[in-house]
Amino acid sequence: MSGGDERGGGQPVTCVICLEEFDWDGSRVFRRNAQGIPEPVTLPARESLRWSAEAKGTIIRCPNRIGDDAHYFPVGFVLNDRPIVIGLVGNSSAGKTCLLAAMSGEIDRQRLGPRGLQTVPVNLTEHSQYRTAVVDPFYTRGIAPPHTNITDLVRYADSVLLTSYSGHSFPLVFFDAAGEQLKGLHGDEVALRFLHRVDGLIFVADPTLALDSARRGNDSGIIDDPTYAATIAGLRDRPSEAHRRRLSIPAALAITKSDLLRFEPPVDQWLSRPAPSVLDVELLHRESRDAYAFLYQRRATAWLSPVDQFEQCSLHFVSASGSSFIQPAGDGELGRFARPARPRRVLEPLVTLLAALGRIDDHFVRGS
Repeated sequence: MSGGDERGGGQPVTCVICLEEFDWDGSRVFRRNAQGIPEPVTLPARESLRWSAEAKGTIIRCPNRIGDDAHYFPVGFVLNDRPIVIGLVGNSSAGKTCLLAAMSGEIDRQRLGPRGLQTVPVNLTEHSQYRTAVVDPFYTRGIAPPHTNITDLVRYADSVLLTSYSGHSFPLVFFDAAGEQLKGLHGDEVALRFLHRVDGLIFVADPTLALDSARRGNDSGIIDDPTYAATIAGLRDRPSEAHRRRLSIPAALAITKSDLLRFEPPVDQWLSRPAPSVLDVELLHRESRDAYAFLYQRRATAWLSPVDQFEQCSLHFVSASGSSFIQPAGDGELGRFARPARPRRVLEPLVTLLAALGRIDDHFVRGS
């Protein structure tokens, strides 16, 4: 349900949490008090010399409610380039939540710096809560992030503000798609906005399922992932994609849990390789070829559908945790990994997407 007080004439903006577009007049904002409760603040006119100083640390309330809850995002997110929306696609057991936590942790640690992107601090309560509740326990104690709540078809996961080497700042927003439920996406407003607004997709595949299937003597290949099929079908409803043979937005396929296969070729070669300081296009093509062959030889051909469906689709070996998972001992216990998270190459799929979207400056790209 949408309220009317935040709408009206003004600057068109996009909420990074629900992707609702609305007009913002530049004056109606909130500031959190000592208890974290948003309190209304009225800014001076945009032309005022005091506007920038008084706008720092303030937040905008989106007029679109998710359930019964209001949500807010920093003013800083609407003062820069349009948000880049990245979706993580895959079923709930593929390691998607761990990959997202690892990516968020690496971004906060400025691991995108060698690619010319710096994280800009913003007063985003949701990001701080996600870091405290999910990322920090994963990095410091090996606590496994909770699985996606499959009652949400598409769920806002995290967002940060990045600045490129050339000085352009833009919000980077992550959404988590609950694959098992996406078949009902046409009745869900957030899911539909996501499909019409998403800029790039990271498809997540669990290679251990392919190995388990091969050990059982299953020659038929992996059953099609419902997330992949539903997402691709939903993207076909975008007017810009309706008559294209291949979808135009960039995609990447992340083969997660690769640390469990670190002694198998070609996984060993790529997982032990440090992330390059630039995006090397030749290396990217080589890794994509090796990863494609790895899945194809193990009859995991259903996971290769993005390669056929998208004009641009790279493939990557990644490891979010770097160690084996330990099942919880009993009810109420948390799942954990054998040691604190040691991510490997988790930013490579994201870097490839950002380069395809023109957000990595040419100075940090080698080859063509």
